[in-house]
Amino acid sequence: MALIFDQGGSSNSNLIGITTASLSTFYPVEGGSYVYPSRILHPILGFLTGWAMWLAIIGPIAITAKAFISYLNALPGISWKVPIVIGAIVLTVIFFIINYLGIKVVAWVQNALFLFLVVGVLVFSFWGLFYINVSYLSLGSPMGWEGVLKAASLLIFSYAGLTIATDIGEEVKSPSVLPKAVVLGVLIPIVLYTLSSFVCVGVLPWDKFASSEAPYAAASTFMGPLGITFVILVAWAAILTSHNGEQATAARVAFALSRDKILPGLHKINRFGIPHVALILGDAIAIFLIITGTIELVAEIVVAAFLFEWIIFHLCIFFLPKKHPEMYRKTKFFKLEGWKLIFPAVGLAISVYFFFLQGARALMYFGIWLAIGLLIYFIRVSQNKEEIMRLIREWPRGRYLE
Repeated sequence: MALIFDQGGSSNSNLIGITTASLSTFYPVEGGSYVYPSRILHPILGFLTGWAMWLAIIGPIAITAKAFISYLNALPGISWKVPIVIGAIVLTVIFFIINYLGIKVVAWVQNALFLFLVVGVLVFSFWGLFYINVSYLSLGSPMGWEGVLKAASLLIFSYAGLTIATDIGEEVKSPSVLPKAVVLGVLIPIVLYTLSSFVCVGVLPWDKFASSEAPYAAASTFMGPLGITFVILVAWAAILTSHNGEQATAARVAFALSRDKILPGLHKINRFGIPHVALILGDAIAIFLIITGTIELVAEIVVAAFLFEWIIFHLCIFFLPKKHPEMYRKTKFFKLEGWKLIFPAVGLAISVYFFFLQGARALMYFGIWLAIGLLIYFIRVSQNKEEIMRLIREWPRGRYLE
């Protein structure tokens, strides 16, 4: 069952990975979630995509912070539990400091966590193969095919980081790095997730796995107390790599919106080259979500927002050659044309289908968030229409406003 879930989610992630690689090669830029649709499709559509993605990334900052504390409290032999709210706030502040100090510090932390994560998942997975209960694997779908499809759509959250590569495009040494990063960002998580999911549902009944606050820790009992501790440390690495990347990306999406003067004041850069005002605001909102408990509400919007961005990205591929033919012609690397357009076409269809699978409640909340963004957009444009439209007509790479 878990493998079916992963197949649905990962197939769609493969397609958005291809589209993202093409766009990031065409024009590496900060805040690509906003920049591409605003320049290729329409300024309003671009702003709404960037606005949606800003919340979609801030929400997971709060979610991963709380998840980390849940796994911290799952350590065996620990009698005193860390308060989740306080612990999540402290973690967010620690990674704020890491992100404030520049992209090199962020990258160093990310690489160290990622290497430990890969090794740890492989150890857990291959060890667990010897403890699989075949009867657990032979179980059908308890929630039917509707449940399978819904779970597959929710797994978009696991692969949402794919488009994040477009949001730090000005900080890579060569544009050719981005498509390679996106491709590896698809393949490595698919292999690790599929393998570890196979072990998890094979060593633990699905209902116990689903009800656990630290599911991988619950599934690792076959490894003994030391093994459980090891798996919890691996889970920490998985959570913290996400948290670190989310803080970095949320700041750059807000920076991109501010660079066109739609959201004022968030374009300022500190001496480490970081949009620090945007970073502060994003983390402040995340902490607000942690304290108020509205994180659950935002979680319903997150997947819908990511799918909305994927839909828009796929559409950009089809309009790009006509809207910017000269720039498109000069693209050297990962260009989608001719028969290759089947990839964004299929990805568009699947993303639209998954988008509506999120249900009326999630789509209603997402619609409210877009309506708030639309109101902000029209207020700001009405105040300074000529300059904002002039800025949007430009491609903004290298533009740092005073």
